[in-house]
Parts: sequence; structure tokens; C-alpha cells
Amino acid sequence: MKKKILFIITYLELGGAQKQLLSLIENLDRDKYSLYLCAGDDGCLKSKFKAVAFLKVYFVPELVRRISPLNDLIVFLKLYFFIRKNGFDIVHTHSPKASILGRWAAYLAGVRSIIYTAHGWPFHDQLNQLLAKLYFFLEKVTALITKRIIVVSASDLRKALKNRVSSADKFAIIHYGIDIQWAENIFLKRKTSPPADNLIVNISCLKPQKGLRYFLDAVETILRKRGDARFSLIGDGPLYENIKQEIEERKLEKEVVLEGWKDNIAESLSSASVMVIASLWEGLPLAVIEAVISGVPVVATDTGGVLDIIKDKNNGIILHRKDAQSIADAIISIMDNYKSWHKKVIAAREHLDLAYWSDKRMTELTEKTYQEVLSL
Repeated sequence: MKKKILFIITYLELGGAQKQLLSLIENLDRDKYSLYLCAGDDGCLKSKFKAVAFLKVYFVPELVRRISPLNDLIVFLKLYFFIRKNGFDIVHTHSPKASILGRWAAYLAGVRSIIYTAHGWPFHDQLNQLLAKLYFFLEKVTALITKRIIVVSASDLRKALKNRVSSADKFAIIHYGIDIQWAENIFLKRKTSPPADNLIVNISCLKPQKGLRYFLDAVETILRKRGDARFSLIGDGPLYENIKQEIEERKLEKEVVLEGWKDNIAESLSSASVMVIASLWEGLPLAVIEAVISGVPVVATDTGGVLDIIKDKNNGIILHRKDAQSIADAIISIMDNYKSWHKKVIAAREHLDLAYWSDKRMTELTEKTYQEVLSL
């Protein structure tokens, strides 16, 4: 008999968490599992999830990212009655808001196999202290009713254990995985035809954590020294209009193209000279994994998880957060020595364990986790 699994996530935007969830759902054995999804009624990936024939999708309009007591109560009640009605074997939650409401709704509805994937912890040093303590308290208390907590980087595991979110035996590291053949096609093209357009690409959901102000500060510094540089900012989100306005105010419209979300970034990765991620906090950005496996040099701020795949001065450069000058200097140093960097990045990529970073491996480890929690 098939096991019934319910996934819960806040938004279906084109972010790493959402893309990984879609990949997981598409790769799970449909002969073993009946799959359901509850999500907020927003995001450009809605159509992708709805197109999965064997997935039953239910939208909860009140499920939004911001704290809203009335909406949050409505969401909790909707999830509780939905879970109680359908009798799920496993509830697997994603994203902080959905994970707290979803896990408690599942527990009170009688589900005991509850799993949470933390795509980066909601308590971090960029929050005000009171809010960080609240998020930490909610995570610690909710961990008590959670059978397994999946983290996406070694840094997030260390942070959880250091802060005693839960006991070590409750955690599992499952790094994001990608379509290796897709990345291999990009890599082979780059290997034989290194990009020559001096295109710097940033792929980010446009929200405060992505540090885009520092990225734009770096752009201005780079252009003073390398007027031939061009920039592509791929993404959308709550700060889209703010970022667009800031690009206009800085008079960067000719040099910085704000592209919105792109369904397939293969062309961008094929032509990119450098990928830059200026995040202030993060788990392990999916865009970094895609770039590294595609053979693109990466400049990234040290938010912890990037160290799982980037080796500093080898296949990328790791920098302190909130340091636009260092971001600019790193990008210029790669551009000025591109032949050398190209050789290093290609060599590093050829020594990478591709099977480990595959979506198939990610799915296998997640299925193993399902079997473990069902046997507890």
C-alpha cells in the first residue's frame, strides 16, 4: 500500500527550496508514495507543481511569509483539518512559517512521522536579538515533535548542535542535488569555449537576505575600473521594484539587466564569466551548486554553507559579508586573470564527485529518511 506524504511550503517562488522540492517530488517513486502539497497561493512555480500529474496540490491563500496572527490561525486550522481528513503517513515541511504551523497541525492531527527541511535557519545574526530569540524558541520547541530535521549544509548542522536545537541523532545532512546531465552540457561548452563577454551574473530571490545593495555597490566600483563589464541580475521577489528603482537612480540601466526569473538559466551560466552571491545569511544556495558544477567561477560571501562546495582561491573566492569593495576586487581579479582562473575552475570541476551532487542522490537520501522515520 502506498504511503501518503504531504509537503507543506510557504511560497512556490523560483528559489532553491522550491526547486529542490519540485525535483524531489518528480524523482520520488510514484509506485511507493501518494504525494500531496499544501502551499501559499503565490509564486511563479505554481504551474510547474500543478503540472505534476501524480501530485495533488492544494493552495492556502492565507499562507504568507509575514507574521499575521489572524491569517496564521486560519492556516493552522486549514492544515489541521486537511491532515486529519486525509490521514497522512508523513508530513514533510519546508520554510520557517510553513514548518512551524505545519508541524504542529500535523502533530495535533495525529501524524507522528514529521520531517522538516531547514533551508537555512530563521534565527541568524542579521536579525534583531528579540526576533532571533523568538525564532530560536519556536524551532527548539517544535523540534520536540519532529522525527527528523534535514539540513542542507554542514554549517547549518554545526549551528543547530551548538545552539542545541535538538539532539544530534535527529539531524541529517542532505545537500541539494541537480540534474547532472544538464550541468554537464553547460560545462563541456564552457570547457572548450571559455566565455569572453565579461558577463557577471547574480541569481537571487530579491529579498533583504541576498545583500543586493552590496552587489550594486560592487557593480559601480567594477565599472570604474572595467568599463567592459556587464551584469545580469536574475530573480524576482518583494524587492523587485526597489532594486529596479535603485538601478535607475544609479544610472546603471545599460550595464545591469534586471531579468526577473528565468525558467532555464543554462544560457546565462554558459555565457557567465563570474557568478556572484552577496547574501547576508543563507543555507547553501542552489545557484552556487549549479554554477560550480557548470564550471563557473563563484564569488560568494561566507554564509557558511558555500564552503561545502567552494574551495577558496580554487573554484571561487569566499568573502566577508557586507563588503562591497572586496566583492568588486574579487571579481576584477578573476576578470584580469581569466585564463588562469578558467584552468583552475575546470580542473576543480573535473575532480568533483558529480554523483554526490545529483538530484538522484538527494532523492535516495530523502527516501531513506522517510523509511527511517516510519520505522521509529
